[in-house]
Amino acid sequence: MENQKLTFAGAIGVGFKKFVNFRGVASRREYWYFVLFTVLLSIVVGTIEQMIIPASTEAADALAAALEADPANLNLDLVNAALLESIYATPISNVVGFIYGIPLLTAMVRRMRDAGFGAWWLLLSWLPFFTFVVTLLPSKQKASPSAKA
Repeated sequence: MENQKLTFAGAIGVGFKKFVNFRGVASRREYWYFVLFTVLLSIVVGTIEQMIIPASTEAADALAAALEADPANLNLDLVNAALLESIYATPISNVVGFIYGIPLLTAMVRRMRDAGFGAWWLLLSWLPFFTFVVTLLPSKQKASPSAKA
């Protein structure tokens, strides 16, 4: 019953104290308070970061223009440039994300265990990412009947 008295600040403290503890369980309150903390922290850090380091969108704009001109042709160099531009535009958010990423993962594992599921069920969250990657892979083009004639 001690988890019923867990405060927002207490849940954050527990989340960081158990940052490498994949064993045990996490109550709903502990987990959701920690998730709320990470969301709020991301919003605050992202806002401050955009005021300090304004984002550059030249590569993303070039990619959008290329896709508008020829939607069938995806220029992977422009995609790569746009991805790198977005990663380099947010260095503070990236560092903060790495700092609270592991404690969030351990809280998720402990919460899954408390809910009666194995931690391996968290791998299902990667399914949309892998599906997206598979759709980007090149496929064999079937020859049209007019090309054979």
